[in-house]
Amino acid sequence: MTAGFLRAHFTGFFLLCLTAPAIAFASGPGTTAANFLKIPVGARETSLGGAFTAVADNADAVFYNPAGLGLLEAPEFAYAYNNYLPGVSQQWLAAAYPAASGTFGIGANYLGVKAFDSYDSADNRTGSVSAYDMAVYFGYGGRLETASDLLPSVRYGAAVKYISEKLDTGKATGYGLDAGLLLLPGVKNLRFGLGVENLAASRLEFIREGAKPPLNFKTGVSYGIATPGGAAGALVSLDLNFPEDGPRYLAAGIENTLYGALALRAGYSSFGDLSNGVSFGLGFTLPARGGREIRLDYSYGTSYDFGNVHKFGLACKFGAGRAAAAPEPAAAQRAQERGKEAGNMFKQQLDLLYSDSPEESRAAAEYLAGLDNPMVIEHFTALLSSGKAGWKLAAVHGLARQKDSRSLDVLAGALTHEDPEVRQQAAQALGSRGVAGSAAALQAALRREESDSVKSAIIEALGKLSAQR
Repeated sequence: MTAGFLRAHFTGFFLLCLTAPAIAFASGPGTTAANFLKIPVGARETSLGGAFTAVADNADAVFYNPAGLGLLEAPEFAYAYNNYLPGVSQQWLAAAYPAASGTFGIGANYLGVKAFDSYDSADNRTGSVSAYDMAVYFGYGGRLETASDLLPSVRYGAAVKYISEKLDTGKATGYGLDAGLLLLPGVKNLRFGLGVENLAASRLEFIREGAKPPLNFKTGVSYGIATPGGAAGALVSLDLNFPEDGPRYLAAGIENTLYGALALRAGYSSFGDLSNGVSFGLGFTLPARGGREIRLDYSYGTSYDFGNVHKFGLACKFGAGRAAAAPEPAAAQRAQERGKEAGNMFKQQLDLLYSDSPEESRAAAEYLAGLDNPMVIEHFTALLSSGKAGWKLAAVHGLARQKDSRSLDVLAGALTHEDPEVRQQAAQALGSRGVAGSAAALQAALRREESDSVKSAIIEALGKLSAQR
């Protein structure tokens, strides 16, 4: 069975990109085996156009770049179902388990074709024919920390895959070896990826001498962008592939995540003639429960002659992660640096809290409200006594999201504030917090309130509290 849609692609190592075509790739289309491995796996990766060589941040890394397994800190599981073409479906299953020495990963890729009628040379029906393609992966990814400021961290990995193909009574088996690197330079959230598929491989023999899976050299670059408070984040990735059995091709993808929950994705690949190369998708991360994080993914693409291609994915991350080991000096130093970075971030957000821009002040208040720091409430209280309307409203916005019980007392006190808008926002915040003890403060405020808009806000807040009882 053959299928072409895409897999991983571009990069940023210009010297490698320039020299890669010089590798003696003498084969051409139709001269290699196991082409089903060119179909991307995973709904998230597919919607990014398959540009995942430098991302590789989940259990699917065993397929795209086994070096990415070295990034994982907790056990992960992933499953995807691909409604590929009429009568053809693909299923992918992967799992990864971090240990003290590195991360081990497994994967299973199955492409099945529904039974179809068979005929003899006289065009008489003789029965039916079935077919399938399958590959099972066993991978390992490790990490190497350096003392270099230019390249402080490297991830490396390899995966062996067992390949089995069947067409009617004919069957062929073989193996392939993939290897990869991830380079993490000093620039935060920037990664460079390098991978070689089928670095070593055996022939799959249906008839005569058979053929080998094609050698494929691929490079990639990815960059993540985050905003203060985690309200939104973006990821862009770019890959370039140099396959042995065809022209080089590129892929690109972009992912935008809102509040760590909803991800919107789009991608493009120039590989093959089966589709128009454009893909879309979305993902939704459910609230974490019992140390588990569950994500649902979907991708959509179109083929020129066979209709739409839908892929559905489920991923689950478990627990705290990598087995504990004695902290190395480099790890301790990194922990210190992270602590220093967190302190700098706190100071930076405090500065923005007192910004002349109401938008910056509000965003900083939202970020600080999510921290377990008793100083935050003191700053919010100070802002309520300031002379700037933007600061006062930012303080109420932050207090509404504070988990500290003292924030309720401050909000109740804000019901007597001289600014009607502050009183209105405070009433709405108390109603949203859903704490029954706030009802008494709201009722007292309603009796003395003169502003109609504030009264309406108080009545609405009391209604919310009553409905939650």
